[in-house]
Order: sequence, then structure tokens, then C-alpha cells
Amino acid sequence: MQPYFNMSREKSNQIGSFNYENDWCVLQFHSQIEICIIHEGEMEAFVDGKQKTLKKGEVSVALSFSPHAYKTPVHSRSSIIFIPTYLCEEFTELTKNKRLTSPFISNSNLYETLKDYFSLLHQDNVNEIKSRGLMYMILGTILENVQLEDLQNPINTELISKILFYINENFKNDISPSKIAEHFGYSQSHISRYFKSCCSINLIRYIALMRLRNVVMLLHEGQHTLTECILESGFSSNTTFYRTFKKEFGCSPKEYIKKSNTHI
Repeated sequence: MQPYFNMSREKSNQIGSFNYENDWCVLQFHSQIEICIIHEGEMEAFVDGKQKTLKKGEVSVALSFSPHAYKTPVHSRSSIIFIPTYLCEEFTELTKNKRLTSPFISNSNLYETLKDYFSLLHQDNVNEIKSRGLMYMILGTILENVQLEDLQNPINTELISKILFYINENFKNDISPSKIAEHFGYSQSHISRYFKSCCSINLIRYIALMRLRNVVMLLHEGQHTLTECILESGFSSNTTFYRTFKKEFGCSPKEYIKKSNTHI
């Protein structure tokens, strides 16, 4: 499963604080910092290529553009906060071109501290100044409990964000690596290499997956025929769609939806 760019999360420009029962999410990435703490049960976490079954009192941290996913095998209760990077420029600068040696933290004292901060942040009447203060306390506490290492291949996050936004807004149209390269003023070979190095996926395949995901989403809504979903999602023909779908998932769209409640 390839990670996808979570545009809905990207469009939020406020600190987000949420409580979840039996949380799950498909493999994704975004520019925001995401911190998850576990209150009950167990949750499988996948962050930046590493995996761990998190239990009560444990924490996971996904830095900007780190691929991550969650799955609850039986039961879990958790809390997650999302922090836009423009709100924490100092933290962003400290972690720029770096990664966590481990995105998972097992520390009961840290958990209790974060739980209190999360609880205060989740209150309805928190003003912006207090919210920012709690955010910095959370990030500062995280920094005290993690180790950072340099990325072997640093990325230009500003450019990849612009490219991903552009693809998200235009994948239903006739876009291609050459048109994307022309739009941003680079050669096609440079854009293709850059995208692969940042997202670990071929640019053509990423566009195809965006279109496939949109088809499945529309089919789940049940308001359109399959042909309408295909054309609405940017595929030039039914033949191209079926060939692409079969290549990615090894089955027909109806078989996929029947056996799975997940999105692409």
C-alpha cells in the first residue's frame, strides 16, 4: 500500500485535538505534526517505515511528511493532536532535514504529562494564546524524550507540497509528468526523480492511485454508475481504468468493494 497525501488534513490551518475509539487510518502523509497517545487497549502504528503495537501509556510521533497509519485489532481508545508547521516554526527548524530514531515512546511520566496537556487543549473554551502555549509545552516535552538523526536525502518540503496540492486539484483533468514539470518550470526528468525521492512512488503511479481512490470513493457513495465514476475521476476510458485497477489490486472494482470496507 502506497501512502497518499491527506489533502483534507492539509487544508486545516488550526491545531486539531481529537479523541478516538478503535481508531484506524490508511497509510498517508501530510505536512502537519501528528502526536498520538494510547489510553486503553492496543493499536498497531506504522510511522516512517517502523511498526509497533502501542499499548496504554505509549506515544507515537509523526513529523512533517512522515508516512503513517493506524489499525486497531480489537479495541483502543486514543487521542491525537495535529499541529500545522506554520504555528511552530522553531520546532520545524529544529527537526528540518531530520527524522526520529524511533517514532514511538514508552514513558509513563511522559504519557501522564501529555494526557493533561491534551485534555486542556481539547476543552471548548481554550483561547488561542493558551492553545499556542499548550502546543509549545507538548512539542517541548516531545523533544526532551526523542532523539533525532540527519536525513540521508533532505527534501524541499515547500516544493513537494506545491506539487501534491497541484495534483490533488488537477488529477481529474488531463495531467501528466510533462505538464506538471512545465507548470513548475522544471524538466520532466527532474520532477519525476524529485517526486520519487520525496514520496517513494513513481509520479505516474501516484496520479493513477489518486484517480483509483476517487473512483472507489464515488462507488461507495452509490450515486453514480461505474462509467460516470471513471470519467469523473480523470481516466480517459473504461479500458484504461480496468487495466490500472487490475494491475494495482489484482481484482475487479466490485470484488474489491465487496471484500473491503477500506478506501484506497
